[in-house]
Amino acid sequence: MMFKPVIIVPCYNHSDEFRNFAVRLAGVELPVIVIDDGSVSSQSRKLKEICAEHNFEYVGASPNRGKGWAMKIGFDVAMNRGFTHALQIDADGQHDVSDIDVFLGLSRDNPNCLIVGNPVYDASAPRARRVGRKITDFWVAIETCNLNMPDAMCGMRVYPLKETCDEMRHLLFYRMGFDIEILVKLYWRGLKIIQQSTRVIYPPNGRSNFRMLRDNLYIALLHTYLCVIMPFGMVKRIFHHGKRN
Repeated sequence: MMFKPVIIVPCYNHSDEFRNFAVRLAGVELPVIVIDDGSVSSQSRKLKEICAEHNFEYVGASPNRGKGWAMKIGFDVAMNRGFTHALQIDADGQHDVSDIDVFLGLSRDNPNCLIVGNPVYDASAPRARRVGRKITDFWVAIETCNLNMPDAMCGMRVYPLKETCDEMRHLLFYRMGFDIEILVKLYWRGLKIIQQSTRVIYPPNGRSNFRMLRDNLYIALLHTYLCVIMPFGMVKRIFHHGKRN
């Protein structure tokens, strides 16, 4: 199977954080597609300058519709460019660029699998975020009937594009729930998931787009939806697993 990877970076008002991160990302020497998810004009202007400086492809999307919608646009652009796999990495500098080669190596050796980061936090990680992730991981274990699922919210992954683009048509939650929903639904689709530890930091003075009340309610609604359709999802997994075997 041909392996032609690309890096996709969704970005919403994070151009200042992305500026230093982009220097390290450029050192990977892979094509990079940056999706500007409806940032304010001043941030979009800076983001265009950064992309031009490093020869990244800039794609503007307006209005803001969430990380999942930005990734959908990125996946479609990548497919049209002839890429086979997409490494997703967030624009805020939380992820360790030095792990990209490891992630892509795993994907190259396992082209039909989803490679998902399992975060290794340091002292910079807020306690509330750690607790919230544990709650989400509990519900994902129920939705997949699998106690060994990876962290469901880690923003560093490698997606096989064909299967992912096919599944994106069935997504409902394109904002903060995207990472969770696509993970669960690709698992239901029969994809094997490979976990890879990766360091995650919360940079000093970093700014998060997460809104505690709004986004926690949104994620709670997502888990309710996934639990309701879980029996159908598990039947789907059994069907796809049989086809792969």
